[in-house]
Amino acid sequence: MSVRRRGSLVRRLSVGASLWVSALVLVVGSAAVFQYWRTSVRAIDARLTEEARALAARITVVNGLLEIDIDTPAAVPPAAGPAGAPLTDAVRYYGIYDATGRLLDGRAPAPPRLAPGPANATRDGFRVARVAGPRDSVVVVGESLAPAYADVRRLLLSLLIASAAGAALALPVGVWLRRQLARSIRQIGETARALAPGQPTRIDPARVDEELVAVARALNDAFDRLEQALARERQLTSDASHELRTPVTALVTETQWALGRERTAEEYRRSLEVCARQGQRMKALVESLLTLARLEAGALPSRREPVALRALADETASELRPLADRHEVRVALDGEAAALADPVQIRILLSNLLSNAIRYNHPGGEVVVRLDQENGRARVSVSDTGPGLAPDAVPHVFERFWRADPSRAARDGGSGLGLAISKAIVDAHGGSIACDSHPGEGATFTVTLPGA
Repeated sequence: MSVRRRGSLVRRLSVGASLWVSALVLVVGSAAVFQYWRTSVRAIDARLTEEARALAARITVVNGLLEIDIDTPAAVPPAAGPAGAPLTDAVRYYGIYDATGRLLDGRAPAPPRLAPGPANATRDGFRVARVAGPRDSVVVVGESLAPAYADVRRLLLSLLIASAAGAALALPVGVWLRRQLARSIRQIGETARALAPGQPTRIDPARVDEELVAVARALNDAFDRLEQALARERQLTSDASHELRTPVTALVTETQWALGRERTAEEYRRSLEVCARQGQRMKALVESLLTLARLEAGALPSRREPVALRALADETASELRPLADRHEVRVALDGEAAALADPVQIRILLSNLLSNAIRYNHPGGEVVVRLDQENGRARVSVSDTGPGLAPDAVPHVFERFWRADPSRAARDGGSGLGLAISKAIVDAHGGSIACDSHPGEGATFTVTLPGA
């Protein structure tokens, strides 16, 4: 399936800016033309009404008849059409009508409407003002709107020219904008291409435009996270190789010893037991690594259901009782709690925390598991009476293959992945895990999970 390319973003922005500038000029200009038209019509209405009133004042009633005194030039509207010229060629006209609609004086196209109506109206291209005179007479004064129409046409033409000029001017601005954006984007691209594992190359926010500073910082953060992930993977490969080297060496050494010469059946049996233990150790390490990788990738299937944590803790403590007896450690449980979680993963979590507390404890020591519910969340704390941790060691307890006492962990068969797996399980459930420890005072691991 072919994918249609969207083309240049800056080109689309340039064309869009040109269109928007043109549309803005048209809208603003149209509003200005409309307002000019309204103002012009109002000025014409005011002028015509004043002239109509002046004519009406010249009408008098003598012996019941209407007399019109228009000898005074000021009483007659100026610029009227010449005598005998068609009315459509006139610029101004006036007409005086009696009550029956008969034209008494002036030149007008038709008798005015005697019924009530607007005093000002547009008729046949003229703006007309109507004023009442004595004895129901009517004075009508009209003025051609042709000059106003001509002004509006000139304004509209100027508006179209300005719109076209604005669109034409917006294109160079778009080109300039494209160059400015390309400079910053080029710098970001060059940095991204130069990025390599272990290289501290980052985008300099001072060299990009203000609008792209946030993008540059986000990419720098992404590069940092990528570098950290690559560092963790390199460390994982190194640590896994180191952890596997010991059992593999022991396995090869024991096999070579058994095959070096003829042995008794008892010697072969002990040699096979050593090989089996080392094989089990490698199997446990590989399974732990696989579990951790699946948890961190979100690929480990899980289900959420109400889980009675006290019951799971009791079962886990029973399973680890032989380990506790071997280390002469007593395990005590207190409280109740329920969480919305995957029971299989929570069992792994409790087993890791309890086995850690048992292994890193003094003979005759104690491990206390407390469970409670607070603010809709389940809380589990596992405390031991062991030697505790130094303050600088606490931040590292959840790192893969980290051990407070490597020699002791090797004797106990620990892989250094238990707490890392525990943290991954808690993170997958949207909870939190923390360690509180001081030298000589033991350690307490506190887990919070969504309550059931």
